Amino acid sequence: MSSALIIGASRGIGLGLAGELVGRGWDVVATHRGPAPALAATCALTHVCDIDDDGSVMALVAALGDARFDHVLINAGIMGNRGDTASTVTRDAMAQLMWTNAIAPVRAARRLLPLVKDGGSVGFMTSILGSVAGRNHAHAELYSASKAALNSLTRGFAAQDVGKRNIAVLNLHPGWVKTDMGGDGADIDVATSVKGLADVIATARPPGQRYVDYTGAGLPW
Repeated sequence: MSSALIIGASRGIGLGLAGELVGRGWDVVATHRGPAPALAATCALTHVCDIDDDGSVMALVAALGDARFDHVLINAGIMGNRGDTASTVTRDAMAQLMWTNAIAPVRAARRLLPLVKDGGSVGFMTSILGSVAGRNHAHAELYSASKAALNSLTRGFAAQDVGKRNIAVLNLHPGWVKTDMGGDGADIDVATSVKGLADVIATARPPGQRYVDYTGAGLPW
């Protein structure tokens, strides 16, 4: 039986993925920041963790003790003010966006890496909007920049922190999904996204890093 730790699973894609993996017979541990009754009904073991808070992440590591996982997925992200641009955003708002979407996930991954079994994977929920090579539009410029920063930071994480360990690093685009962030007009529902993501995670084979969507298709960095 495979095992997974999902950081950020109280709702949306994180909650859906927890349910999908449990349904496949996986041993899943998931985290949430606030009350998460739907998650509690899905997973036998949950923990409180605020990825923005180093102390909270360290407390999670301590609580997990000797637990080890085949796969760790860090599912953290905020959209910020949708109307903001580089010309209008405040320093504080941009700092929060970059911290939650790019800095905090990598800091957490470094703390959690010792809990990943050889042959397993570390996954980061990113977005196709983080693709610099594929950016030929002006949509969501700040959110896109934060996900591009995440992609860049994970390249260093894969090279230096994972290094020669037999662990895959996955940068995952879940698709444009009907969630609070994606909106009702999105292309796919949560069930479609998480089924594909679960397949990608389950078939991840180290070593190396891949930037892929929920179907497993490669994306340009």
